[in-house]
Amino acid sequence: MALFKLQRFQAKLLAAVCWGSIAWPAVAFDATKLEDFKTTNVCKYCDLTGANLSGRDMRGADFQNANISGATLHKANLAERVMEKRTLSTNFEDANLRHADLSNSNLHAANFSNAYLRETIFDGADLSDANLTNANVKDASFQGVKFCKTTMPDATINNSGC
Repeated sequence: MALFKLQRFQAKLLAAVCWGSIAWPAVAFDATKLEDFKTTNVCKYCDLTGANLSGRDMRGADFQNANISGATLHKANLAERVMEKRTLSTNFEDANLRHADLSNSNLHAANFSNAYLRETIFDGADLSDANLTNANVKDASFQGVKFCKTTMPDATINNSGC
């Protein structure tokens, strides 16, 4: 009887391991979209899951509705860019940046409205004049972040770093 229970347990364990490996999607970005982004600075509705964009100059980039979860943007420059007498700021509206690393990035005037920022790392980043209205920031890390005229998820203005 004990051998039978052990065999049933092993079968269930094997099934769980096999099923679990099927259930997890592969974390990979669309290389074509990454190349397009590098030339156009636009990544609307694209998938850059897990892409390494560290240290890149992406001022004024458009990531609206993009999936950038798990991407590394460490020390990237995503600040506003002045073009033809108008200011273009990086747009992350409705984007998925879960687990993204934006530490020490320049995110001045970036738009994160309605973005999914769970467990995103902003440590040391400049979020002055940024918009986080209705963003999901649960378990995000904001250690040493510069907030100055930053619109927080609840639509209040944070002037603590001015």
